[in-house]
Amino acid sequence: MEQTKEARFLPSLIQDIVEIGIIFNGDCKLLSGDILNPNNIDDCLVKKFINQDYDINSFISGRHNKDDYFTDRESAIIFGIPSNFIEGILVGRTYEKDENILNEIKRLLPNCYICNLDGRVIVGNG
Repeated sequence: MEQTKEARFLPSLIQDIVEIGIIFNGDCKLLSGDILNPNNIDDCLVKKFINQDYDINSFISGRHNKDDYFTDRESAIIFGIPSNFIEGILVGRTYEKDENILNEIKRLLPNCYICNLDGRVIVGNG
C-alpha cells in the first residue's frame, strides 16, 4: 500500500502510531540549512553529513532529481531546531485525551499552542 509521508510520519485519522507533530512558524528561515536542497550545500560538502552505510551517490542524485520517494515535501536540518521556530504542536487522538502529556508539552514549549486532528486549538499559547 502506498501512502504519503505526511500520513506515515504525522498524526492522522488513518493511523494511531504517531501521536505528535511539529508546526513551524512559516516566517522562519530554518530551511536555509536543509541538506536535501542542493542549492544550500554543495555535493562534496553534503557527503560529510550522510551515514557511511547509505549509498551517497543515490542520496546526491535524489536531491537533484526529485521523484515519488525523494520529494520537496521533506527537509533535513543539520543543526537542530530552536524552540522559537516552533509555533504549535499537532497531537493525535491518544495524546489529545491525556492531560499529563498535554501539560508536559506545554511545560516544554510554553509559547506554543496545541491542536488536535480536527484543527482545533485545545491548549492556547502563552
